[in-house]
Amino acid sequence: MKKIVLASLLFLATVPFAAAANVDALRSYVVKALAKCPDQKLTIEPIDAPGPTGFLPFTVEQTSSDTSCGRKAIALYSPSTRQVIIGSVFALPLDNRSVEVRAAETASGLLKQNVSATITGFPLPDGLRPLSLTKETAWGPFSYHAFIDSAGRFLIVGSRGNLLVPPATTLEEAIGVEKAVRRGNPKSQVKIIELSDFECPSCAKAHKSVEPLIAKNLKKVDYKRLDLPLFEHHEWALPAAMGARAIQKVAPSKYWSYVNFVFDNQEAIDKSASFDTTLQNFCEDHDIDWKKVEKIYHSPTERADMLEQVSRAFDMGVNSTPTYIINGQVMGFGPSGSFTIREIKRALGVK
Repeated sequence: MKKIVLASLLFLATVPFAAAANVDALRSYVVKALAKCPDQKLTIEPIDAPGPTGFLPFTVEQTSSDTSCGRKAIALYSPSTRQVIIGSVFALPLDNRSVEVRAAETASGLLKQNVSATITGFPLPDGLRPLSLTKETAWGPFSYHAFIDSAGRFLIVGSRGNLLVPPATTLEEAIGVEKAVRRGNPKSQVKIIELSDFECPSCAKAHKSVEPLIAKNLKKVDYKRLDLPLFEHHEWALPAAMGARAIQKVAPSKYWSYVNFVFDNQEAIDKSASFDTTLQNFCEDHDIDWKKVEKIYHSPTERADMLEQVSRAFDMGVNSTPTYIINGQVMGFGPSGSFTIREIKRALGVK
């Protein structure tokens, strides 16, 4: 969902600040959960007003020498369950309509398009109710995942974890890292995950810098890649991601050749009439069974799964590309990428 202004917090009965969190522990958690920025400074301040039932609200502000890196958010902490949610909070209209109707109205106003809201699953700890906010796109329905507090007063959009569980563990489970394509040494202690968009110019730039580092140090790194096509901004990003998925299933040995090909030819592809033709030509040039690839490439089920993959990344605050996760720490790329590349080199032990 778009960057969201902080909602007015209503005065609800909630846990008093006398039972407040260990702010140092909360700060440590938030630092690890947010993307690491160069020269970053982080402030966490309690909000002197009750928020969603059962939670203590805090403002979080992260600043950096890189103006493209940083964040303002609300952190909600539950003293009873140790839940931590980092994101945005919206006060819902107070009337007799169902919580789903009120949430849909609020989300539709924020996104400036029609959104439906559906309570999904059983209540979570602290009485949170999981909510899907679904809108129609050119590629099919796309859902943001959110929460409603137990009083039905607040819409909460953000990543949910537990103070006692490392944010890296929660993040990797949430984004479905088991679906990532792996290369290198699975036994290595150096773990790097790439989330990228084939049509993103910054991703192509990052690829040209990072790929040679990884190729030269495969014994030192357990490297994984996940597609994060920003399909509402990039016309052929999702088809390219679907092509990658299909090739990985049909001809896995050709996957990384495909990745290199798309990033190396990004500008030419942008001028082509249809990505379908680009993908078919690649398959035929590399002796890959096009009919098998085509079936997966056009599969509505596979496409829905890809959209869900994007949604889960968004849930965890990963909504820009490229994003790298280095030994559990999220890293953006920024305008030059120098900070992230330096961190990758440091992890690999190279200059």
